Order: sequence, then structure tokens, then C-alpha cells
Amino acid sequence: MHLKKLLLTVFLCGLSLGMSQSPKILKVSYTEYPFSQHRRSSELIQSTPTKASFETFVRGITDYFSLYINLKDRSSVFVLDSTRQIRPIGWESPRTRAALLDTIISTVKTPENKTYKHEWIMEQTIFSEGKVGDIEWELTNETKNINGLECFKAEAKNFPMLTVWYTKELPVSNGPSIYQGLPGLVVFAESYSRTTQVYKTEYTDDVEGFEKLYNEKVNRFMEEKKQKTRYDREPLVMLKKGDLFLSSYKHFHGKPYRK
Repeated sequence: MHLKKLLLTVFLCGLSLGMSQSPKILKVSYTEYPFSQHRRSSELIQSTPTKASFETFVRGITDYFSLYINLKDRSSVFVLDSTRQIRPIGWESPRTRAALLDTIISTVKTPENKTYKHEWIMEQTIFSEGKVGDIEWELTNETKNINGLECFKAEAKNFPMLTVWYTKELPVSNGPSIYQGLPGLVVFAESYSRTTQVYKTEYTDDVEGFEKLYNEKVNRFMEEKKQKTRYDREPLVMLKKGDLFLSSYKHFHGKPYRK
């Protein structure tokens, strides 16, 4: 089924069933690869007859994520399901690894709009606590059709090189990672380090499965928060990651980033 029709059918079905029966779950599946237009530089796109470019190498790494949204209270869990890697010429050795800047492991949004995030940053695991609204969005009137959906562009005002496209045709204020607080579902997102896009949506009544996953992620987060060694506040993590992205951009492009 066409993605636009599927999204609308899923949402309307969820609304009608959710009001008459038990709360239902909307599942949105995303693909993500660790590259973006901002990382493209002569050094990273250069290839030889015997070795593909670094860009080709990392574009062969695909992360698969699922976003589960409880349609009753709008709580959600965004979780990394699996990773697939296709190794191009010159990168066949399994010992060859990409130095990834960041990777989201999971993000929880509570009914109170708090966020609990687990991610890898430069091969260090970090648990950060924040709220919907930590990212300040600048909404634009620019539109684009993505998989049959009318999408609107929004840019982060307090985080460098983060752009998302969201659709009002599915008015669920959610998305990958902590890309939330917009008047619709985030369909496409691009930061300095990653590019993310929806590829499938479906509707499920597995509330028990959602609650189990939700509680598992929240409990793990609270355990780490008690330890305090790998815990931080989300605004501070955003600041550190922003500085990392800006310094990396300057290193590879030979000039500071300018919007």
C-alpha cells in the first residue's frame, strides 16, 4: 500500500479502535545510515580502483529502528533493532571499523513529555535525561513530497546542522531520537552524523509488549541515573555533541560551519 494511504489508514484506525477498546500502538520503522550531506568532503568521497571511498563504506552501514507510540497517552519508545553492513571493495576486512560519531540505542518519551536517551558517542555510552522542547525548532513554509506525503521543513535553532521533515497528515508529535515537539510525525531527519527516514508503518494491539519494552528501558535508565557515572542532562549532551560536530566539520572542510 502507498505509504501516504497506509499512514492515514493506520492513524484513523488507531483513533477509532483506541477510543472503543484498549489503547493501541503505532509502530513506525526507520532506516538510518551514518552519513549526511554535511560530512561530504573531498577527503571522505575520494576513492581508488582498489578501495571505495569512506562515504561508500559508511553508506553500506544501515541501522534499523522501531518507534512504538502509545496512542492513548502518547508515550513512546524508539529502539535500535539491528544493523546491516555491506562492505565495498577495499573494506572487506572485518577488523576495519567506521569511527562513528554517535549511535542512538534507545529513547523513551514519557506521558509527562520527559525523555530518557541511551546512545553511543565516540564509543562511550551515555544516558541523558531531558524533555520535549530541549530542541528548539524553527518551522518553515518549505514543503517537499516524501513517499507521497506532504512534508514541512523544520530546523533546530540550538543544535547545528539538524534538519527534519515532518508531515501534518499524521498528527502524532513524535519522531526518531528526541526529534519531537513538532505538529506531526518526523518522516526524514538529517544531522551532521546521520540520515534517517521512515520506510514502514503498521498498527498493533500488543500493548503488553509495548509496556514491557517501555518499562525495561525506563528501569535501565533509572539504574544508570543512580550510578551517575554515565548520566548527564540532555541540554549538556546536546552542547557537547554540537561542539563535536562543529569541530569535525571544520577539520574535514577546512572552514567553520556557516548556516
